Amino acid sequence: MSLDSTAIAAWQAGPRLPLTVFRKIPSTNGYAKTYAASHAVTTAQAFLAEEQTAGYGKRGRAFYSPPATGVYLSLLVPAATVTPLAPGLLTTGTAVAVVTVLQRFFPAALFHVKWVNDILVANKKCGGILVEQTHQAVVIGIGLNLFTPQFPAAIQTKAGAVTEQPVDRNIVIAGLLDALQALLPDYHTGMFLPAYRALAPMLGRPVTVQVGETVLAGTATAINTAGALVVTAADGQQHVLTAGEVTKVTLPANDYKG
Repeated sequence: MSLDSTAIAAWQAGPRLPLTVFRKIPSTNGYAKTYAASHAVTTAQAFLAEEQTAGYGKRGRAFYSPPATGVYLSLLVPAATVTPLAPGLLTTGTAVAVVTVLQRFFPAALFHVKWVNDILVANKKCGGILVEQTHQAVVIGIGLNLFTPQFPAAIQTKAGAVTEQPVDRNIVIAGLLDALQALLPDYHTGMFLPAYRALAPMLGRPVTVQVGETVLAGTATAINTAGALVVTAADGQQHVLTAGEVTKVTLPANDYKG
């Protein structure tokens, strides 16, 4: 079933907001930022695409966005809605919101979150989150491969879909929009962090973290109240790392190598 703004609004339990659906677009986050550059953003609105030709995630990494099988969603909100902006909390909170919605629709699936923004199912990445600040506004981008049947050879071993069966994406998107709108007013409290920690496969396990040209090795011992990752090195020194400074986190003993 194609994306339909009327159907999405009908499935929403919470407040409706303006929705724009594109058949094909380079990136919904990119469009949202361009829109914010030339419009006063006074209320939340969402941009969706059937297909992205240049979808991207953290540090500009490509996100595979084929037509009609995924969710490519950007929620544009006034900066005042999330001020002061706490990217670590907004990203971790969004991750919990996304997984909570997915778990409701796909109760048999086993979801995890690789700090800070990768959504995993069965040890493969099925989605990602990207929070960007722009022109007195903030963009919360969500990319999900819901029932994508196949992936390019370069990412076949680490990318996967939530399910093998087609689903009505309009219903899933309605749930995501409801969850995000419920999250934003109180996201600063970090009330979702216990749930996030429970979803994080890295806690208590060895990790390597690339920060610029430096590689740190240690044990992921905590995710603190700001959503930052705490890595304890072999000498006992603790490193508190924010998403903005980390290039990559690797769990050497884990099946997921993304």
